[in-house]
Amino acid sequence: MLNEERIRLMTKLASYEKGKGKEYIPVRQYYRRDYISYQGIKTFFSSTICFGILLLFRLVYEMEDITELISSKVLSAIGISLLTEYLAFVAVFQAVAYIVYSRRYAKAAAGTKEYYSILKKVQKIQEKEEKTQPSEDWK
Repeated sequence: MLNEERIRLMTKLASYEKGKGKEYIPVRQYYRRDYISYQGIKTFFSSTICFGILLLFRLVYEMEDITELISSKVLSAIGISLLTEYLAFVAVFQAVAYIVYSRRYAKAAAGTKEYYSILKKVQKIQEKEEKTQPSEDWK
């Protein structure tokens, strides 16, 4: 016999998995610290690539000024300036990424809380049904 309550709950679970669950459930597979660290590493590499592209655009735009600077032998000052800009750029990216991914994890944790509570209800109903049904040996 079909249990209508279990079917209703399982339908809720399936709709959640197809909707918000696609985003939230993978996030909850990590511990908070691991998720934020993993996303921070990805952000570091993407911000480094982004800085490199921006630097390339800047070099092309200031090509005439750069040739004059190279001839004046202030390369160490330019290098220190670029390193400072790079570190500030990456630090800002990392700070923003930490805030974004912390909030995203908290939102996923709140969203999956109801999902897991419904899943436990379904499991309890299923265990109750298994206890009340006669086993194959008794037939």
